[in-house]
Amino acid sequence: MATIKVKFFVEELSNVLTKFDKIKVYRSATEGGVYSELTDDLTRIDLVSGTTLYEYIDTTAPDSSYWYKISYFDSSLVNSESSLSAGIQGSDSGLYISIQDIRDEGITETELSDTRAQGLIIGWQSWLEKATGNFFTAKSAIVDFDGDGSRLLQLPVPIISVNNLYINDDFDNAIDVNNYKVYNARGPVSDDRRNPRIKLTLTGRTTSVYQFNKGAGGKFIVGDLNQRVDGIWGYTEADGSTPEPICRAIKILVIATAELLGDGELDQLKFGKVIEEVTDRHRIEYADLYNRLGGWYPTGIAEVDNVISMYRAPTRVTAPRPMGLFTVNV
Repeated sequence: MATIKVKFFVEELSNVLTKFDKIKVYRSATEGGVYSELTDDLTRIDLVSGTTLYEYIDTTAPDSSYWYKISYFDSSLVNSESSLSAGIQGSDSGLYISIQDIRDEGITETELSDTRAQGLIIGWQSWLEKATGNFFTAKSAIVDFDGDGSRLLQLPVPIISVNNLYINDDFDNAIDVNNYKVYNARGPVSDDRRNPRIKLTLTGRTTSVYQFNKGAGGKFIVGDLNQRVDGIWGYTEADGSTPEPICRAIKILVIATAELLGDGELDQLKFGKVIEEVTDRHRIEYADLYNRLGGWYPTGIAEVDNVISMYRAPTRVTAPRPMGLFTVNV
């Protein structure tokens, strides 16, 4: 079995909401085959005002070759359902774009086979994650960090939610959720994705500068990998989706490298893109991945390089850890 993510847009949402309140998802082994509903009364997707992008995770698909359609449904009426949408294909749930996204850009299977497209998507996604230091889908993970004697735990990637927080080598008893604050906002006004962190609250603070207090007001005491965060991580949008600039950057890179290495792509990768050509004098100039000021352009494609710059994880700077523990007498 595979886990497939299906993304779809609801066009003319305001009109749809006047008649329907749910989305049904159907699946077929082939594009023109018989489609059977995957959802039921409990799993049909709610239509939400202002939300046009929706995702469905299919955990029962045999593989990623299956096709999907949706319909709109009024749960308050019997047999009140729209016609089925056009067929779309999903992608591996860990991938940011699908083969269908490439097809939607006008690239046919003759120009780029499904197998090669999938390989390029996986490869460029991995490269983009390394180039930015971030990943752009939700992932569950348990991560250990060093304590530095403060009440602030800086995180290397954005955190979506915390399941449990264990501090100061006590990995058996999670501290109360009221004793810490998670900085995970991802809205238009407040956005913590560039500075994700967890802070212990001040209520009940002790007179000890670095003393461990199991209640509120405690510290992440100095130690090696003695703080543990069990949570959901990822640089995602507020609705859980991958940022659109990231998806577009991968589509650009896939399409730009659709040509086989033996058919000329290797020359482009080796010399860079042509930025000037004078035919009379036979002069040709290739893009330099380093500009005159020493700035590095990883791909030479301005839009992609700007996306990398926008979504690159900030450099982490931490204060020196104290050499020992001490208590202030008051």
